[in-house]
Amino acid sequence: MTHNIKIFFYLIAVLGASTLNADTLDVEIHGVTKEGMLHLAIYDSKEVFEADKGDQPGERPGIVSGAVKRVSKGIYRDSFEIPAGTYAIGFYIDANGNEKLDTNFLGMPKEEFGFSNNAMGTFSAPKFEAASFILVDHKKIQIDL
Repeated sequence: MTHNIKIFFYLIAVLGASTLNADTLDVEIHGVTKEGMLHLAIYDSKEVFEADKGDQPGERPGIVSGAVKRVSKGIYRDSFEIPAGTYAIGFYIDANGNEKLDTNFLGMPKEEFGFSNNAMGTFSAPKFEAASFILVDHKKIQIDL
């Protein structure tokens, strides 16, 4: 009986600790006009955020979470459980399925894309500071296309 009580309290401690370390980030993208594969990344690194050109999908240091999901026209919604901290979001919607953000001959994106805080850069992605936000407990980010 004592052994079962120890296991019970151990499980409570482990489950409680994992819950305490995760905060909730709700993301909404409004105004999606084309169907495709959404490539969304949540960055905790200024260097990785500012260097990312959308041509190397997948996990890597500097990206704490994200999603690759088929989206349709309208509004995309998702929730992420990540630790409290300072983050920025970047995404694009790959309409033709080639797993990269297509650009024209001037380097301007031909597919839908966006950043947290609706930040935009001049001839490039915005700076991390413009797109960043602080997550503590719960935050909802809405990005308008």
